[in-house]
Parts: sequence; C-alpha cells; structure tokens
Amino acid sequence: MKRMIRTFWKDEGASVALEAVIVIPILAWVFVASFVFFDAFRVYNTSIKATYAVADVLSRRTNEIASSDIEGLADVFQFLTRNTAGSALRVSQITRQQGGYRIDWSHGTDGTTYIRASDFPDFIDRIPIMAYGDRMLLIETFLPHRPAFSAGLADQEFVNFTVTRPRFAGQVAFVADLNNSYVYTNSGYPTGLDGFYYTNEEGGSDPAHDPDWDVDPS
Repeated sequence: MKRMIRTFWKDEGASVALEAVIVIPILAWVFVASFVFFDAFRVYNTSIKATYAVADVLSRRTNEIASSDIEGLADVFQFLTRNTAGSALRVSQITRQQGGYRIDWSHGTDGTTYIRASDFPDFIDRIPIMAYGDRMLLIETFLPHRPAFSAGLADQEFVNFTVTRPRFAGQVAFVADLNNSYVYTNSGYPTGLDGFYYTNEEGGSDPAHDPDWDVDPS
C-alpha cells in the first residue's frame, strides 16, 4: 500500500484536458469576482467624491437656495456617479442651540423624506462639535449598487454622510418650492415634529416633557 502511494506521489504524468476542466471554472470565477469587487469599490469611491462635490457647491452659496435647486444637485450627483435611477440626496441645515439642535430646513429627493428630529439619534455621534449659534450643512447621499454578476457580492446601497459649514455666509437661506421640504417656523411646543432635538444639557428643555425620540413621529 505504501509503495502504491509513493508511486502515485512521484508520478508526474497528467492530462491537460482534465486539468483544464478543473482549473478553468475556478479561474473564470476569480476573474469575474475580481471585476465585481473592483467595480463595487469604484462605485463607492465615486459616490464619496460626488457627495463632497455637492457639499462643496452648497457650502459656497451666498444667496437663497430652493428645493428645486437641491433636485438639480441630485441630478448632478446622478451624473457624477453614472447612476440614472435609484439614487437620492438629502440636504439639511442644522443650528446648535442651548440644550440641543434645531433643524432650520431640510429637503429630500427621489422619495427620501426630509430629516426629522427623531432621526438625530441615528447620527448624533457623527456630528462634529459646534459652538452655540453655529450652523452646518448636513449632506446625505444614497446610491444603490447592483453587481453585474453574482460572484459573492449582493445588491447593496452606499450611504454617504458629510457635514460642512457655509463658507462665505452665516447660513444658507432656503425656500421650499417643492414638496418633501421642511422649514422651521417656530410653531408650538416641542413635539419632535417642530425641528428640535434636545440633548437635556444644562439650559435645555425639561426632560420630563421631552418627546420620545425612539418613536417614529409619522
């Protein structure tokens, strides 16, 4: 038995056709998988750069911006990412106040809802430290990616989140000329729908009357 195993181990004879049947499918899968993963990385990298480009445009605004302007920027994002359907953009302006944050205005494109106070717990840790009275623009992009081949990577959505300050003005004024926009109007007691997110800091609202931020206001 040992002699047969030793002989088999030292035998260098082979069949090219048989080896090809075994190796070619593996090589084909590796080639396709390399293309799929590289393409996903390219799309993700492009979505990040496109998000920064949109944020840079918004940060330079010194005059009023409208909902329709943001819809136009969503088209720019689609063009930069070479995505014709499924992508979306949401832009919001946030003010830091005693006790929390206020949403000055917000607009979502392509079916994305405008940002609500109840959404803050999902990204509050990603907001940079702000001085009281300071404002920032929060830009979110959503880009679906569907691999050309099924090679170990499923359909997914690339979500990018970035913040920037207005460069040349204290704030970016906003006019809601389309649906799916929110504009702060200082109307009524805090309910979670009025654009305030309270952090219960010193000087903030009474914790006993704070809205339940874990409940969907819709």
